[in-house]
Amino acid sequence: MQNPSVALTRRVNALATRVVERIETLRYENTNNVSLFTRLTAHLGIIALVLIGLLLSGIQIQAAQAPRSYDAPTLQEDLPEIVIDPANPQTDLKPSTIPFTNNPKKDRRDVATYTVKPGDNVSVIAARFGVTPDSVIWANEKLEENPDALSVGQQLFVPPVSGVLHKVAKGETLQTIAARFKADVSAIFNDPFNQTIHDFKSSPPQLVVGEFIMVPGGSKPIVIRQVQYSATTPSNAIKGTSNFQWPTAACISQFYWGRHPGIDLANSQGTAVVAADAGYVEVVGWDNSGYGNMILINHGNGAITRYAHLSAFAVQAGASVKKGQLIGRIGTTGRSTGPHLHFELIVNGVHRNPVGILKGNTPGRCYR
Repeated sequence: MQNPSVALTRRVNALATRVVERIETLRYENTNNVSLFTRLTAHLGIIALVLIGLLLSGIQIQAAQAPRSYDAPTLQEDLPEIVIDPANPQTDLKPSTIPFTNNPKKDRRDVATYTVKPGDNVSVIAARFGVTPDSVIWANEKLEENPDALSVGQQLFVPPVSGVLHKVAKGETLQTIAARFKADVSAIFNDPFNQTIHDFKSSPPQLVVGEFIMVPGGSKPIVIRQVQYSATTPSNAIKGTSNFQWPTAACISQFYWGRHPGIDLANSQGTAVVAADAGYVEVVGWDNSGYGNMILINHGNGAITRYAHLSAFAVQAGASVKKGQLIGRIGTTGRSTGPHLHFELIVNGVHRNPVGILKGNTPGRCYR
């Protein structure tokens, strides 16, 4: 293919030749009219110059739009190689090999206000702010009464550090507050949040009644709520094997801890829930304390299992169930921010951590 700049140059030369030939013709035809010849010659010369200029500018524009290969940037060797996961069903859920920077949490000096979102629980919120779950509970009176009392849109206080966020009462001092929550006086005095709220420059330090004070490292007694149900289990009821299985296929969205006497297993609405062991169904129905649709199974060997937040029941109270039998479906009834099964294992009246007791592969943790 012919080079565009060469073709344009030939066109310019041809045009210039025709202009010169026309000027010569006018010169011989108008020898008796010098003034007319002069004007025509001047006009044709100007027109020729303009045309030549336009054509030459066209060459420059085209050249700018299509640079020669040796004018192209040669920075490719300095660019880092980017690896993108292939669109393969076997690998597209694996982490990408592209490195990234994870910005560390910045130190906070104030009490944050957080709005509960779908799928949240106390553990998730606490981890997001870098404090313990107990710290979030102690900062919110409703959660102290019931740690599962979360609802989407609810406003929570989140302290700047782990410990007790306490509202100062009349007559309290740094010493009495430290003793009450088993904390160190100097930790309370040196906390940046406290120094912006209270007058620590005076002697003794003056606390503002009705304002919050942060007690870093402080704690409160842990009281697990007990929900009582009246049910009679027949003496000849089926007994379990004490070999418990996982009650549903899911990921763990919240583990067992002091204020959360069970585990939360998250999956989509309607996922099957089965009996963790054989037993007698004592309770099937609605629970007003926050569990929503709930089932209690007595396994006849001192063990009871609880299945809460269900969307549907597959058994009735008074029925006997086998291990692995369908009893209900995952839901988000009661105090819940998203579909999950709240599962509890109670042995001889004491809550036990199901992880490590349930047989089979332990599900992974949910990541949001």
